[in-house]
Amino acid sequence: MSISDKISSFFRLKPTEKDAGDLRAHSYIGKFVKQNNIDLGESIGVNGRRIIIKNPENILSIPVEAVLKNAETIVVGDFNRDESLQLGKEWEERKDVMKFDEKGMLIQ
Repeated sequence: MSISDKISSFFRLKPTEKDAGDLRAHSYIGKFVKQNNIDLGESIGVNGRRIIIKNPENILSIPVEAVLKNAETIVVGDFNRDESLQLGKEWEERKDVMKFDEKGMLIQ
């Protein structure tokens, strides 16, 4: 996707077919997340089709398919908690890792 496409899609109100696989990160970040009226934590990021949730004990990576409602608070249904804990831990371990190409340019 070119830079002009990225800028154009940023200002669109409705996602296009091309954007259908992408999550609008700004609509998921900085919200409290609940499951069955129990606080899971706060959403701090999006990684692919997963929402990163941080709480005092751990970090979860919950699939967007588990989201039942995305308003002031994100409400989630059932999801594989063990998998979410594992993927959250992996995300936390690699989030601060910078990668460079053979010319020394930052690539990630």
